[in-house]
Amino acid sequence: MTARLRRIMTAACLAPVLLTAACWTQASPAGNGRIPAPPASGALNEAAAATVLKAPAAGGKARLADALPAGTGPKQGPVQAGQPLGGQALPTSQWWSSALTGPLAQPLWAHPLAIKNTGAGLGVSAAAPVASADAVVTPFRPALTLGGPITTVRVVGYGAFHVVLRAELRDGGSVEITLVQGSPVLYLDFGDTTPSLTASAPIVRSGGGGPLARLTVAGQRWDVQAEEGAGWRQDGDRLTVDRSGRHAIAVARVPNQADDAQWTGALAGAAGDPVIRTTSNMAYDGTTGTVTQTLGAERRSGRPGVWALLPHQQAGLVPGGGLEPMTGSYADARGTLSVARATGVRVRVPMPGLITEAPAITLTGAARTAVLTELTKDLADHPKTANGGSYFGLKELGRLATIAEVAKGVGALPQQEVALRRLRAALVDWLTYGGPGDVRYFAYDRVWGGLIAVPAEFGSGDYNDHHFQYGYLVRAAAVMAGADPAFLRDYGDAVGLVARDYTGTLAGDGADGFPPFRVFNAYLGHSAASGFAPFADGNNQESSSEAVAAWEAVTRWGIVTGDERLTAYGVTHYALEAATARRYWLGEEGQRPPGYAHTVAGIVWDAKIDHATWFDPRPESVMGIQLLPLTFGSLYRTDPGKAAARAAEVTREAGGKPRVWGDLFAADLALADPAAARRRLNPAPPREDGTSRAMVRYWVEMLAAYGPPQTSVVADGPYGLAFGSAEHPRLLAGNPTTARRTVTFRRNDAVIATVVVDPGQSILRQP
Repeated sequence: MTARLRRIMTAACLAPVLLTAACWTQASPAGNGRIPAPPASGALNEAAAATVLKAPAAGGKARLADALPAGTGPKQGPVQAGQPLGGQALPTSQWWSSALTGPLAQPLWAHPLAIKNTGAGLGVSAAAPVASADAVVTPFRPALTLGGPITTVRVVGYGAFHVVLRAELRDGGSVEITLVQGSPVLYLDFGDTTPSLTASAPIVRSGGGGPLARLTVAGQRWDVQAEEGAGWRQDGDRLTVDRSGRHAIAVARVPNQADDAQWTGALAGAAGDPVIRTTSNMAYDGTTGTVTQTLGAERRSGRPGVWALLPHQQAGLVPGGGLEPMTGSYADARGTLSVARATGVRVRVPMPGLITEAPAITLTGAARTAVLTELTKDLADHPKTANGGSYFGLKELGRLATIAEVAKGVGALPQQEVALRRLRAALVDWLTYGGPGDVRYFAYDRVWGGLIAVPAEFGSGDYNDHHFQYGYLVRAAAVMAGADPAFLRDYGDAVGLVARDYTGTLAGDGADGFPPFRVFNAYLGHSAASGFAPFADGNNQESSSEAVAAWEAVTRWGIVTGDERLTAYGVTHYALEAATARRYWLGEEGQRPPGYAHTVAGIVWDAKIDHATWFDPRPESVMGIQLLPLTFGSLYRTDPGKAAARAAEVTREAGGKPRVWGDLFAADLALADPAAARRRLNPAPPREDGTSRAMVRYWVEMLAAYGPPQTSVVADGPYGLAFGSAEHPRLLAGNPTTARRTVTFRRNDAVIATVVVDPGQSILRQP
């Protein structure tokens, strides 16, 4: 396929009217290896879409600023966006975002491949990671350099987990590059020049023939394939296609211990047959308590491609649908990647239940007195976060919302009213721009298409940390709206825009102003925090727990507004983000590469696992940043044994009790040993400023009374969760809606209880 034709097809898939019709692989007869498409109506998709840069209307009494103050907007624009992407709202916070702001000077990490502009051409690396006590680092070590020196690079297309780049070559001609996450095959289409590559070490030819050249370079096996009818001419460490008019090639890193016949068959015909579309569909099944993600990668011919599967994908892989496991693997900082051939991959993760508000529980005696005392202290506190900006200021909203919820849960109505009154005033302040002199508000950015909170903290003007920060506001607004319908009427549209900033425009809703997705990365199964990712190690995420909390907030907002589609979007992303948080950050599942000395990781990068934070090297901070904010959505951390192990690890590494954030560690320990957690609260431990004292005490007392979450029982999320033993579970049903709701609990697909809950109430039952 010519580069021009491929660009036309990419542009077609960006047209909104074609998104659910032309850009999904359609269902085909059984036996052809295709994964059927989800239905167009109501599908929860991550996919490319052409969304216009257009300031949205806040509605009601809210008001957005028309422009950002000088110096507070994004420092870089999408200057490398080529046609047809010009003038669109484009994703930030992706693994390829640095390609929009610069000349590909930093690597793009796609697992197992990585590429960058080396100065001599397009370098391609698939180096193995190197582990040390505090980090697992993947070096960029190009085995091959393609083409020649590059003058400019443009992003000309993208999907849920692929990107298309066009590079102009200094010596004439161009090359269009299709890089797909989870693919060991790089697709290239040269224009007006002959395809060529240079190895970084002496080439050892090991077979092949005709269009296929099998190479060993520095101990790594690479296959390069030209179009049919062409071959390869070798001159030392350089290979060149030997036929004019044959411009497409495919470069593939062969898996370790691959079966040659199987691999050769999978790679056959790859040149000129690139991936043209990638999509992700998410579906929640409340009966089984699972969320299923369907990743689709469509090639021009419709044939299946080769996938490198991450550890969480291997653990949740759904067999069938034409998926064919293959022999071989790749080393990766997140763990070994397995290999399969398919047009699509289904991954299933648990979602046994979720409650998004503090439930009403009966506390008596000393336990109730302790919570009421902590509520009084909470309301007397005036933490530094109260006057903060986009992070600390919004964290204070989250703290006030949690205080109000705990007060409601224990029936402390005067304290609830005080917290709600303060919360409403703070929310209105943020959601209403009052003109010059206003110190806290949101403004629409017409460069990328998003909302910037002023004052911006931690680089959020460059789209850093938007889900971390804005999730606090969205959840707090949901608490406020549940208590005050007038707030929902007057400010609900604006809150929805804040949520849309980090969720993106849901496919098919026809809205403009925001990109189709922002922070969530479909292939990785989690979000990323850096807006432009200007780092050699790619993009990164520090606080996995704030990422999970951002989707809890979306879920809660969807419930309060009666938006079932948004609720499902929040639930599905909550479940997948929680699964990857447990595996890659908390280390609860799988194994770290040998040599890494910790269970927990502080920052997970595209190419690195780091026992560190951006703000404090102490082990308490590395672990503690994975534990905040504390809400009842934090109960995705369900395993008492893992909680006990974390407590032991932080004590060992800190050399005693945690010197910071002791309240978070006490709450985490309560999953395993509520009595020990209670002892840690007396005397009061060091606090995390955004955490409610009463919430910590309430959490500990609830787990002491109910036991830890019981995942063998499935509840209708996000309206229920089971606790205690598998034999005699305690069933908690909550209803933050305005209508009566029936919550069903199941075990082994059999209904064990149905609980009818009135609006705004919660019920605990033991079947």
